[in-house]
Amino acid sequence: MGVHFSFYNFTGLIDLQMGIVERLNDSRREAFTILYCDFSNLDKEQIETSVEQVVRSSDAYVHNDGNYFFLLYQTDIYGAQVVAGMLEEFFATKIKHDIVAFPKNADTSQELFDALQASVKKKLDIDLMCLDHSSRKKPSN
Repeated sequence: MGVHFSFYNFTGLIDLQMGIVERLNDSRREAFTILYCDFSNLDKEQIETSVEQVVRSSDAYVHNDGNYFFLLYQTDIYGAQVVAGMLEEFFATKIKHDIVAFPKNADTSQELFDALQASVKKKLDIDLMCLDHSSRKKPSN
């Protein structure tokens, strides 16, 4: 089961992973990937069960409504596609998804978010406005 983090910690989580990659001198082309899945039309209990069964305990995820973002450490794009396929198999339906990799697609967390937003808009016609910098700020009390 993946480790769940608050959506408002997403940038920090990505920055942490980038720091770990740098510290370990991990020079692979795809040190980690972000797998985006649109679960907006799926049952929340089923989503939780799928994460428990499919996502590794070494991976993390955040979500904003039905938009789920899986941070798959030491996983290339092919591996992330395998995870997406496993989720589709679990739900027995096609799931809209997309993938970006660090450092292949970007050098900073903001560049990763921008790359994912652009790709999802182009491929899936979905606006991931939740990834805009101002939208990731924790709401004030």
